[in-house]
Amino acid sequence: MSGLACVVLAAGSSRRMGQPKLLLRLGGKTLLRRAVETALGVCGRVAVVVGPEADRMRAELQDLPVEVVENPEHELGLSTSLRRGIEAVAEAEAVLLLLADQPALTPQHLQRLVETWRRSGARIVACTYRGTVGPPTLFHRTLLPELKALRGDVGAKPILEAHRDEAIFVPLEEAALDVDTPEDWVRVQESIRPS
Repeated sequence: MSGLACVVLAAGSSRRMGQPKLLLRLGGKTLLRRAVETALGVCGRVAVVVGPEADRMRAELQDLPVEVVENPEHELGLSTSLRRGIEAVAEAEAVLLLLADQPALTPQHLQRLVETWRRSGARIVACTYRGTVGPPTLFHRTLLPELKALRGDVGAKPILEAHRDEAIFVPLEEAALDVDTPEDWVRVQESIRPS
């Protein structure tokens, strides 16, 4: 067993954006690369699940120490990407799941989740923002079979809800800023000053 691993989910089809959103550049870096570098800031083992534009995404990450996992079933929904990512890091003690389209997140934000998990030993550490709970979320390995059993276009939320009494929640408003539409992209560019 090898401690903590990160899975970056980056296999969406960007339908609402109308172009591959994770290849958009913010401060000279693609959203994909920003998310992966953020993950590498807290995890020595990072698996990145890609779908459409897999070759371009792989090229974007070629110099980073990550495992790129292609999901040929991405059209069947988010659960297929979860499954691929978890299989890639199956020996980890815990898995931190991140979406690649939350560009306001930093390694320091993720470190708060990791430290909460290490301190508490909780089976789930999740974020709260805008009245909801969601990613990034850390799951102990005992919950990985339940995550792998999910089907359809659902993320990890059903497992989080099923084990809510075992979870610790960390307020993280920065996670609320994501990119799904052209309007979101304008808002992100106005909100985040490139570093």
